[in-house]
Amino acid sequence: MSKNKENKNNKDKNIAEKIAGAENSVEKGAEAKGAQEIQKESTEPVSTIEEDDEPAVPLSRGQKFFRLFDKFGDLFVLNIYFFVTCIPIITIGAAFTALYSVTNKMVNDKEGGIRDEYFKAFKANLKQGIAIWIIDLIVIYAMYLQYAYIVLNDNQAVRYLYVILGFEFVVFAFAFPLQWPMVARYENTVWALIRNSFIFALTNLGTWFKMFYIWLFPVVLYFLNVKIFVYTWFLWALILTSVFAYTCSMFLVKFYEKLENPEKVAEEAQELKNVKKMSKEMQKNKKVAKKK
Repeated sequence: MSKNKENKNNKDKNIAEKIAGAENSVEKGAEAKGAQEIQKESTEPVSTIEEDDEPAVPLSRGQKFFRLFDKFGDLFVLNIYFFVTCIPIITIGAAFTALYSVTNKMVNDKEGGIRDEYFKAFKANLKQGIAIWIIDLIVIYAMYLQYAYIVLNDNQAVRYLYVILGFEFVVFAFAFPLQWPMVARYENTVWALIRNSFIFALTNLGTWFKMFYIWLFPVVLYFLNVKIFVYTWFLWALILTSVFAYTCSMFLVKFYEKLENPEKVAEEAQELKNVKKMSKEMQKNKKVAKKK
């Protein structure tokens, strides 16, 4: 019996020693792991950049005014460059292309030096701008001759000329407003740019109408009252042309995005539909709740 008791005590003693050994090994492993982590942290580069989670501070009225004033100053300088490069007449197309090239960047606040940006775009698009402008002048002159013939004559041919002239005017009216923004943004052949301008005008009637109305309105106004032109012509030489181009560039932002990122535009349109659908459902639920 005493032997059994001694054996039991020895077993208990061995078990206690094993448990103590296991605890020591666990503690040593934890210390080694902690030492490795400390060494790893010490070898990793410490980021000195602090994340700024604070929202952007809104501009004050004074800052907004000076920013707007600076923008008008750039448009004034841009307008002067435009009219200087229009003096040879044949370079008007290249001048419009360079004008839109700069205003497209100004709308997105990506413009650099106005002079460098303008003359870089003017030189890069000089040949295409001249070629397209010559084609436009030929079309305008042809329409003028047809109109003069219609006014001065009264025969069977006049009826057909009315139809032809109307068709030519519609095609020209659709293609012309988007010509120079297309040349300023994309590289292509002359006829492809003219064709694409007409096609994109038909597929983006909202953008086309805004641009067409902006440039047509002063023409109609001056036609109705010539005195207005006499009193305001110098404004076109100072700033109005660049202001009108800048306004058109604001409308062209979504137009370019639609051409270049159609998937993103489709996703945004789908999200907008979902939001409208949810708002309608909420309104219906409110009406049902009120009736109850």
